[in-house]
Amino acid sequence: MIIIHDEVCTICGRKAVGCQIYGCCGSYVCFEHADKHLQNLRPGEKLDLGACYFLRFPE
Repeated sequence: MIIIHDEVCTICGRKAVGCQIYGCCGSYVCFEHADKHLQNLRPGEKLDLGACYFLRFPE
C-alpha cells in the first residue's frame, strides 16, 4: 500500500514530515518545526504519550 501525503507545515508552508497533537490541538510540521519526539521517530513510526501524539509520515 502506498500512502501519499501532501500536507504542508502549518508554521512555514514547507512539506510536512508528520503531525503532532497536544491534547485537542494538532498541526502538520516540517522537520525544523517538529517537536524533538517527532524528530526522533523513523518514517512511518508513531508515538502515543497520553495527551500527546506524534506521527511521522512514511517517506
